[in-house]
Amino acid sequence: MPGTMSPKHLDDFTLLRYAALDLDGPQRDEVEEHLRGCGKCADVLGTLEELNKEMKEVAKAYTPEDGLPPGDPFAKRPQAPPRPRGGVRREPKSLAMTALEASQPAGAESSRILEAARRGGELTPFFSTLSFSDLTTRFAVLYALQEAAHSIAENPPRCLALALATLARLDGEAEDGGSPNGRILPLEALAAQAHLLAGQGRTWTGELEKAGEHLEEAYRAFGASTGDDFSLAIVELGESQRRAFEGDPATGLPLASRALATFQEMGLEDFAARAQVAVATCLSKIGRETEAIEACRSALPVFEKHGLWSNYVGAVNALGSCLSAIGKLDEARREYARALRVVSREKHAAWVGYIRNNLALVLFRAGDFRAAALAFLQAANLFRESGSLGNALTASLYEIESWALSGDSVRAAQRFEVFRAEVVRHDALDPAIVRQLESLLSGHDPGLEEVALLRQSAHRTLQERLEKKLG
Repeated sequence: MPGTMSPKHLDDFTLLRYAALDLDGPQRDEVEEHLRGCGKCADVLGTLEELNKEMKEVAKAYTPEDGLPPGDPFAKRPQAPPRPRGGVRREPKSLAMTALEASQPAGAESSRILEAARRGGELTPFFSTLSFSDLTTRFAVLYALQEAAHSIAENPPRCLALALATLARLDGEAEDGGSPNGRILPLEALAAQAHLLAGQGRTWTGELEKAGEHLEEAYRAFGASTGDDFSLAIVELGESQRRAFEGDPATGLPLASRALATFQEMGLEDFAARAQVAVATCLSKIGRETEAIEACRSALPVFEKHGLWSNYVGAVNALGSCLSAIGKLDEARREYARALRVVSREKHAAWVGYIRNNLALVLFRAGDFRAAALAFLQAANLFRESGSLGNALTASLYEIESWALSGDSVRAAQRFEVFRAEVVRHDALDPAIVRQLESLLSGHDPGLEEVALLRQSAHRTLQERLEKKLG
């Protein structure tokens, strides 16, 4: 094997190729013969084999298909906690029986928790009356958090308030993983569920940075407590959507795909359909709208079959956005109209706002500015009703711009006065931006290109300032 080894020792490159199984038969035989009589080369080989193993682990955690670097908190799914050695301690009753007896009355208690959340107001006094040493209470809080997640489209801020109140209450509790209650339902698992709901809620309200902090903590806490793949996949699903909305769909896509694979493996077609929509959202934001449209359409029959109308509307909403992005405006309008026929304004108020807003954007792009203005007005009112102030104010900016583009500068100026009063009341915009908008809209021939640029700048500022105020 000329050029690969000295008369006495093998060079490192040859040993590395040997460790990586990259040598053919004769070459490999020659190296093995040398190693049998050379302890120094055998020691070097041991070091290189360890290096090769580490390189493979890095490659496994970061591949082009996965798209997540090793430093990403979601790069690798957390491992389930190890089972305790030495068997399970005997309890007066089996843990399964204890869990069953505690969970049965928890349904009524969870309804009481949800009713307190619906009434609004400060939840801290209510949570101070709950005892987490009681296993029934733990199950009740878990069920309330899970039910709130299922109905989050009704009122995202209310669900967020429930999650934050739960986390505040848990903050003063000591973990008791060694006790029977802690082994049945660890407090860390409750915290994980609350962080998951908080992450979902903040994603809905546009507080994307804080949403990411909650979802990262949920991922860690589920891994440290239950370690079950279903819960971890749910967090991955939420994080993939958050990343797509934050402008990082390239790393959101592998998370959505990972969650999709888990749900498919478990035979959960309804959750798999939700993951398909998350995949579609990421695909659409990296310019692969055709694939995204296909993914959305494959999910719709599943949602219809299971009566999951909130998810159905979300899929139609994503589908319409993709169609609009590739210029199929008429087809997008038909999809939004179909969604509005099946959606419930009472149960899915936040979704109705997004659908109305996207319908208004289609009208805006089609040049039907008067109809767009009226549609944006409807969307803004729906966003206000669901507590999404940032989206409401952004829709109002679009409404004002639409009136100006339609040639009705008087109506644009009138609606701007309403907008300005609301912005001042909530301290939601830099006064300099408000003055610039006022100046542009005050004349008979407003600078519409400047209005559009200011609207984009104002939207970013609105999200940033409102996120800081909401904390």
